[in-house]
Amino acid sequence: MDICPSILEFDASNYLLQIKRLSPYFKYFQIDIADGVYVDNKTASLDEVIDAIKRTNPVELKDITLDFHLMVRDYETEIKKLETINEKVKIKNVLVHFSVVNNFGFDVLKFSPFSVGIVLNPDESVENLKSSFNLEQIPSIQIMSVIPGAQGKPFMPETLNKIDQLRSLDYRSEIFLDGAVNSKTLPVINEMKSKPDFVCPGSYLTKCPDNELKQRSDYLLKFA
Repeated sequence: MDICPSILEFDASNYLLQIKRLSPYFKYFQIDIADGVYVDNKTASLDEVIDAIKRTNPVELKDITLDFHLMVRDYETEIKKLETINEKVKIKNVLVHFSVVNNFGFDVLKFSPFSVGIVLNPDESVENLKSSFNLEQIPSIQIMSVIPGAQGKPFMPETLNKIDQLRSLDYRSEIFLDGAVNSKTLPVINEMKSKPDFVCPGSYLTKCPDNELKQRSDYLLKFA
């Protein structure tokens, strides 16, 4: 398992501050954007985050890779916006939610310059995903182990079974696990027969005191 910290902030500048704070330990981050419509929480808007990235010294982002987790209804418009910073920062994946993607929309996104993956909420099944899409055509899948929207929600261990289900269906692309990844839940995740390729700790890192950051980062990196 590798580590991809997830960052969720209400002020766009804080995304960059968290990247700077965590970059001595990690170079790959997931930026969470919530529109207050699809989920009951609203972060800084993608427009604000893009503007903050454009104003950032390129040297600070030179070795950084970002994923964008779009907890939004209008994902196609938001993905188009990301094309404006494609030369400014390396974007690996854009992750959109299964419950808002239709087959036509996902076909259109195959022509996006980004790798567009699917997010499964806790109440959504692998079987429904399989009946809607050819799994082989999905470049990455993110399993939510909490109800999405805000950090600090309780871990739902039953969601880990979806990783086994995907692997049993011969899904071999990257699987992410996002939600309540911390020192209590990571050992449980690590005991699973099938493990995610990436885990995405959020508040465990972003909300911890500065004097604990190295210790927590070192703990997570033991699993990488």
